[in-house]
Amino acid sequence: MRRLLNIKRISLLMLYWMSLGLMSQDIHISQFWVSPVAINPAAAGFFDGNVRLGAYNRTQWRAISKAFQTVGVSTDFPLIKRPGKQDLFGMGVTVDYDQAGDSKYTTIQGNVMLSYAHALTRRNNHFLMGGIMLGGAQRSWAYSQLYFDDQWQNGMFNPDIGNSETFYGSNYWLADVGVGVQWFYQPDFLTFFQAGCSVYHLNKPRISMLKDGNIRLPVKWVTHVVTSVELHPDIAIVPVLYFAYQDIYREFLLGASYSHTLPIDVKGFRNKANIGLFYRWNDAIYLAAGMEWRRLTFSISYDFNVSNLAQASHGRGGIEIALSYIIKKKRYLRQKAIPCTVF
Repeated sequence: MRRLLNIKRISLLMLYWMSLGLMSQDIHISQFWVSPVAINPAAAGFFDGNVRLGAYNRTQWRAISKAFQTVGVSTDFPLIKRPGKQDLFGMGVTVDYDQAGDSKYTTIQGNVMLSYAHALTRRNNHFLMGGIMLGGAQRSWAYSQLYFDDQWQNGMFNPDIGNSETFYGSNYWLADVGVGVQWFYQPDFLTFFQAGCSVYHLNKPRISMLKDGNIRLPVKWVTHVVTSVELHPDIAIVPVLYFAYQDIYREFLLGASYSHTLPIDVKGFRNKANIGLFYRWNDAIYLAAGMEWRRLTFSISYDFNVSNLAQASHGRGGIEIALSYIIKKKRYLRQKAIPCTVF
């Protein structure tokens, strides 16, 4: 009976997961703002520092089947900064690993981004950016771990019976191409406005497990908005909005964080504490809390499942941990250099 219940839960999860084609086709994270290059190649190299390192780990659906696991690391940096011309060229690299459920459907993906940013005003607080992404991925699965209809006999399930399904190999490779644009404006220390749009899978790579050349990965569009509104010299509200669509599938996320800036520490840094509430439409409500300590950002979130899958998941979704660290060398500006948060 327990085995039958587990099979039903796994089947329900697979049906739900397939209905969310956006999640099944692409790696998915909740705290997208911690790793900007994960959703837009135009963000590569656009920060105050020399090198930015990022990492995240996400575990979900442990209550239903073998946990879905996603791990990613990234680095980005400015290749060339030209204060006199008020522009910069940036580069970024991301590597992601994702394994889904009992089938061990695994994606290993690597991307390289190149970007360009140019100031729109002489104050260097208003920028327009563009970027391109080139990447590749390997996808594999263990179909020997799956159960099929012909393994049922006389109303009973027998895992020792083989199946008649035909698979042509257990892995394939794909190439990927994407582009993005982003706008950024920061009138003061706690207030900023950022919006971006990116497009992935422009080459529509083949993704068939049955070697069908007509089955391709649809183009994916991503739009995001992140703002910070100062309520007090030390307090800000940070609303976020994320919308993605891929063929007939949609993902919509919105929420906000409360950000409190702490007094200047002995090293001259203004550290921040954040806590927020977010909602992914028809999927989950999640809490996120974090800390910006000097050049290290740490954040943790937990999803509470509110979709039709909640009957099997008991409302439990996934936990995600994200880290970001900026390396910044000391430098001394000449008098003619234009001061700003990037240059």
